[in-house]
Amino acid sequence: MTLPEFLHKRDGESVDDYHIRLFENKDDYDIDKYTITNLLNEAAGTNYDESKWRKDYSLYIRWKDYILQNSLDQERLALYEESRIEQEKEKIRKQDQKREYQKMLRNSARFENIQIDVRESIFELEKVKPLHPHEKYKIHVNDEKHGLALFSDWHFGSEVDNNHNKYNKEIFDLRVRELVDKIIRHGTTNNISTLHIAQLGDLINGLIHVSARVQANETLVGQIQHASERLAEVINKLASVFPKIVYYNVIGNHARTSPNKSDVGLSENFEYLVPWFLEARLSHLDNVEMIVDKDGYVEANIFDSKMVFVHGNFDQADKAVTRLPQLLGYVPDFIVGGHVHHNYMKEYGKTTTLVNGSLIGLDDYATQGRFGGSPSQKFIVFDENYGMECEYIIKFKN
Repeated sequence: MTLPEFLHKRDGESVDDYHIRLFENKDDYDIDKYTITNLLNEAAGTNYDESKWRKDYSLYIRWKDYILQNSLDQERLALYEESRIEQEKEKIRKQDQKREYQKMLRNSARFENIQIDVRESIFELEKVKPLHPHEKYKIHVNDEKHGLALFSDWHFGSEVDNNHNKYNKEIFDLRVRELVDKIIRHGTTNNISTLHIAQLGDLINGLIHVSARVQANETLVGQIQHASERLAEVINKLASVFPKIVYYNVIGNHARTSPNKSDVGLSENFEYLVPWFLEARLSHLDNVEMIVDKDGYVEANIFDSKMVFVHGNFDQADKAVTRLPQLLGYVPDFIVGGHVHHNYMKEYGKTTTLVNGSLIGLDDYATQGRFGGSPSQKFIVFDENYGMECEYIIKFKN
């Protein structure tokens, strides 16, 4: 194997200088003591074992400062000390860079491993439970009416049993079925022709809070698989009712790959597996369009209304109405999010913020913080001529 040029002895470089350089830069050069031994023996024409070169270098380190302090004048000694400090700083900087790189590799490897597990689970599901299109409903539709279903903060994987709320896998499934039934009821009552579905994040509970880890009753892979499968069944059913489905996927904060948000970027989030799962399970449907966020938000139009879908962890309503237009280059008509576990609507001049409730309701984290609300989701009807026409709050029993 050809060695990099910097590992070879330089022209005019003594064996001793070469010896010191290799050991001082061992980590940066990514070499071990045995590689150094071979390089030095080749340069010196010797056949010493590694302990000789290593011990010689240790002696050099042991006496280096003493010799320099007693052989250099104060001016040269000060220059040497300044140089030594800068070398130490550079060494620390490189160690920090290497540590951050290793952290990035660990997060990436973990994501890839979970992706493999989820892929295997999809193959198994396809064998035992293939999703087939339902028989199409024959409903009267009005091309001037569109519906918008907001899904957010389902937090599947959490188990809650407190004075205000009870939530587990069975209750999750019951609430999802009730949600679908009410979307169909409201959508057919208003004769909508296109159903927009905005999945606004935190579909799974993840592992970012201590309380989330304590309350989790499913593995991370299990959370992704079960929640994504229920969502696939929901879309499959709704696609048999409404002529066209447009699905928007926005990531939340609970599924990021590290509990520490400063450790990861936006793309390092397990919820990006959800649309990938849906595409595999819903490939038989020709009336479903899927749009996935890239930067934590999705832009869309419902008739002439300019929509921006967000999760809400980066976009508090009172700040988003001023900051997002600077990023987007225009003023949106609606900013739609979740995250805070209670529903509300508020107008800020030209922009209306729509905040969705949560499917989970009050968990321990929300109860301890004294915030949150009853479990709910939203369904909104848009008219081509008048914009937002009405809003349904779909509530669930605690």
